[in-house]
Amino acid sequence: MEWAVVRSLAGRDRGELFFVVGVEEPYLLLCDGKHRRLSAPKRKKRRHTEPAGAYARKLDRQTPVTDNEIRRALAAFRAQSRRV
Repeated sequence: MEWAVVRSLAGRDRGELFFVVGVEEPYLLLCDGKHRRLSAPKRKKRRHTEPAGAYARKLDRQTPVTDNEIRRALAAFRAQSRRV
């Protein structure tokens, strides 16, 4: 489930896209690279999110991922989903 893109369904961030950077049942640890950085991911219950239909294989690697890479990947996902 890590590095899956999810959309928030509840809360102030409703409608926003996040990457799942970890799982602490029943919570997902979410990051968007801007408001919620890797150093302080947001905890959100799984039922308050929905899969957005993407998985970032590019970010799933052994080297550390930066907030900048996460922002760019989410921006590319948004641009592609608008084209469809």
